[in-house]
Amino acid sequence: MISTPDTMTSVVQPAYGLDAIETSQRPVPFAGPGQLRIKVAASTVNPMDWHLATGQPSLVRLAEGLRRPRHEIPGREACGVVDQIGSGVSDFVIGQSVFGWVTGAYAEYAIAEADRIWLAPTEMTEFECAALPIAGAAALEAVERGDVAGKRVVVNGASGGVGHYAVQIAKAHGASCVAGVCSSKNAAFVTGLGADQIIDYGSEDFTSERWDTVIDCIGNRSGSEIRRALVDDGRWVVVGDHQKDGLLGPLPRLAARLVRWRFGSQSCHWFVQSEDPRYLAELAVLVDQGLVRSHLSDTLMMGDVRAGYDRIESGRTVGKLAVKIAAAHRMKSTNAVSTGREPTEANNKIGASS
Repeated sequence: MISTPDTMTSVVQPAYGLDAIETSQRPVPFAGPGQLRIKVAASTVNPMDWHLATGQPSLVRLAEGLRRPRHEIPGREACGVVDQIGSGVSDFVIGQSVFGWVTGAYAEYAIAEADRIWLAPTEMTEFECAALPIAGAAALEAVERGDVAGKRVVVNGASGGVGHYAVQIAKAHGASCVAGVCSSKNAAFVTGLGADQIIDYGSEDFTSERWDTVIDCIGNRSGSEIRRALVDDGRWVVVGDHQKDGLLGPLPRLAARLVRWRFGSQSCHWFVQSEDPRYLAELAVLVDQGLVRSHLSDTLMMGDVRAGYDRIESGRTVGKLAVKIAAAHRMKSTNAVSTGREPTEANNKIGASS
């Protein structure tokens, strides 16, 4: 039986603004109906976390709390082990290694809805696995919307969190050519991900060529430039945008694009990421097949989360920034239980030791 303390070390943010972030002790939460409690081994810092921490653009506050963050403990993705199971949950057992979307990932224990969690892939450390849910699922959805099989695809922002997954997943989904737009210093890294072509944004313009699909993780080019770069029935999939501030941030511009692009044979696709466990399931399979890996530019301690936000804001992070939370213990035998969520083999790497 797993022993659980009454309190846990957590990163807390009682108010908006990076200056409000601190490390403190908080009560260990309890899993409610349909939920799991996860003993967290690792999390990451994402652009989404920066928006939630700063309350920018202002639209964030309508969903997350007008005066202060609705969730005092930040962090939205994690890898760890199932520590407690709420009523009505039958797909998991105590001790299983899992990953997915959680509430309060920057703490030793976090709560997750059971339908936002999946068994962790075999061939990853807990840090690499924690990096998958947000960026990996966004990249997978972008590739699906881009309909890339047999197509020429360019990924704008290929060395970033979403971009480095998009390059790999596009290749796995059968794109005939995947080009990565990045700086010259990251060219070798993006080539190592499987990119067939490197476009150095410092000296080259990807819109001077013609593409079937543009997966745009930066959002720094105009609609007219993208139209010029696409074939007649090409697709522009917008995953990220460079505008961070204002009342609504990039939403008015994105909405206008969707309206304008309804006319004509070319199409623009923009989406709010859905926390669908089928994306976690496919990512786990792709990882265990050796087709997708996570790149971590650094692994931070919990006390360094604020510094991680500063690095994310710079827009220069290669791959993902991991956060070490705690060492997790796993009960290997539990993966033999028939849950309908079995990994391809036993989870031998995730949280194997403390």
